[in-house]
Amino acid sequence: MKRVLYFTGYRMVAQEWSGRKLESSVYFEPDEQGLDLFTAYLGSISDSPVRLVVDLIEEEFRQITIPLLRGSDRRAILDRNYTKYFRNSRYRFATTRGVEKKARKEEKLLLIGLTNQYLLEPWLKVIEDTRTPLSGIISLPLLSEDYISQLKTDGKAIILVSQQVPSNLRQSVFIKGKLILSRLVPIASFYQGDYASDVIRDIESTQRYLLSQRMVEQTEAISVQILTNRRHFEKLTIRCAQDDLSNYKILEINDLLRLEKIDIDDEQDFSSGLFCYLASKKISLNHYARAAEKKYYYHYQTSLLLKIASVIIIAISLGAATTSGVKGWLYASTVSETALIEQKYRSKFNQLSETKVDSTTSTSSMRNIVQTVQDIQKNYLNDPETMLSMVSRDVSLFSDIRVKRMEWFVSNISDTEAANDVSWGIPKIKRKINRKKSNATNQPKAKKGLFEIALVEGEFLNFNGDFRYALSAVDDLEKTMAESGNYFSVEITKRPLDIESDKRLSGNVSISGRGTTPKALVAFRVVREIKRDD
Repeated sequence: MKRVLYFTGYRMVAQEWSGRKLESSVYFEPDEQGLDLFTAYLGSISDSPVRLVVDLIEEEFRQITIPLLRGSDRRAILDRNYTKYFRNSRYRFATTRGVEKKARKEEKLLLIGLTNQYLLEPWLKVIEDTRTPLSGIISLPLLSEDYISQLKTDGKAIILVSQQVPSNLRQSVFIKGKLILSRLVPIASFYQGDYASDVIRDIESTQRYLLSQRMVEQTEAISVQILTNRRHFEKLTIRCAQDDLSNYKILEINDLLRLEKIDIDDEQDFSSGLFCYLASKKISLNHYARAAEKKYYYHYQTSLLLKIASVIIIAISLGAATTSGVKGWLYASTVSETALIEQKYRSKFNQLSETKVDSTTSTSSMRNIVQTVQDIQKNYLNDPETMLSMVSRDVSLFSDIRVKRMEWFVSNISDTEAANDVSWGIPKIKRKINRKKSNATNQPKAKKGLFEIALVEGEFLNFNGDFRYALSAVDDLEKTMAESGNYFSVEITKRPLDIESDKRLSGNVSISGRGTTPKALVAFRVVREIKRDD
């Protein structure tokens, strides 16, 4: 249940909300008896948090523009403006209304403050003395932004007209859904007099003020939303129709409460029930309350967190205990099942031992089987160790070259380009058409058989840009490996520079940019035939 205190400058109202239903309303007069009853009420709610909504004629609104700042710099500017506009008030608040992008970014702010803070003092003293958790002091005009956000209007300017007490009429102005101004003007014709004419006259006065201050342009339409009761609804409708005021929308407060599914037993003459419901929906909202006035609310939050933590710890403990119990039961069940399985297989083993038959396989046959397996392992199952050691030994003769990558695979044909091209069906020799002619003359013809193929990529260490030396070293590497007799074929697939006659001279010779060093890359393909005995 949410408890909302509503203060209009004279009388305090305590409302208790359960969801969308108003359970009770209690009124307290600003005299000694009323304060005593208020003290007794707060003492009866047993440390439950409350929030205080204020709707005061002594509340002022100021629009200012400051540089877009953060942290202590912004705080210092706000303090100077608080001193300027609300020197004698402890209750002030600033909220951003947007950012303007001019020569420098500027923040538009709305400053609000209570010019007569003494109206609240006796009620706040009772809250302090009863140690009631106060979650916040909320400004009703700022709270009404939540209602405006639900309206769908074409214009950017809206005037919301409402009445929470018989003697005052509240007019709040919103631009693009943000509050910029609110007026609480006296009105004496609520029960007797031409109420509709008085309301329209005050609204027109507000419209003229907005136009004179250039808050709204002459060509912009201003939407006026009037919240009224059943007794004034028809009179206001007729009055607006006489003046052909098409931008007026009149809402009967009881119809609006039913539309919003807000359950209040008695028929309402004022709009306070709507705004108190909006305040009850907020988890946490505060405009004016200072830290000292919220200390008991902080104690309440800490106590609540500790209770939640205790419940979580107890739940975890129960869960761990339950899990341990289940694991113990499963372990005992598994032990018993395992014992039964052991007995079953022991029984079968004993039966087989009694009825075993001597093997008819001769010793010579077993020897031939073992020899066959050894031949298969020796001749057909290969790993890259031999090839890797050969290539490493040959490359190590050239200390400037470092191997970066090596791909090894086995194929049934000598000219297989990559591991994905290996096919263990009927081998088919297929030389690529784009094989370089200069290399093709030095390479043996492709043949079928069993071959180890290694694709090696390397790089020259500490290369200083001498590509003539790099090309010579690559040629020496190719010649050394080809003449070693260890390989079926050796083919250089990438040189530091492409020196073919039909190609443009290219290579990684760029040394532009500070800190960039040239690179010399080399790649070659070696094929080794696997010899096997018949």
